[in-house]
Amino acid sequence: MAVEQTSRVEQEKTFLTWKAPSRPFRSKEKRALTVPMVIAILVAFILVIAGEWVLIAVVAALVFAYYMWTTVPPEEAEYSLTTRGVRAHGSLYTWDTLVRWWVEQKWDHDLMIVETPMVLGGRLILPMGKNREAVEGEMSKYLLMEKPPDTALDKMGKWMEEKFPLEEKI
Repeated sequence: MAVEQTSRVEQEKTFLTWKAPSRPFRSKEKRALTVPMVIAILVAFILVIAGEWVLIAVVAALVFAYYMWTTVPPEEAEYSLTTRGVRAHGSLYTWDTLVRWWVEQKWDHDLMIVETPMVLGGRLILPMGKNREAVEGEMSKYLLMEKPPDTALDKMGKWMEEKFPLEEKI
């Protein structure tokens, strides 16, 4: 006599939903753009001498992107933690594809960093808004809260930021 196995599909249940800016943002003065612009002009001048016209276009595109990121405030996005995983920006990141998570601060914004091999760069960076305690409580039920040691690239980035600041510290 054969035993029938039925697979049961559960509906997705939302534990926590919050709204926050889609990225950390801090408004800057116009003069804060001076140093990056001077650097870009010097690099472009060197590239003109070398005759690298395509690289000049890349530098111009990067300067434009930097200007837009620093002057245009981000839109509000909705994030949620569900029985299936984390929903952010219209995508579902299932619990089995997420490795670990931790919290960092940038410009007075609490950011939840989730390590996952499914995303280019290996990390999801999600602003938590004013829901830090609630988010930490729900995430701790599903994933390990552990910050990995800094990589060589992280250490180099911090060193560059300390030695060559692009803006004045307030």
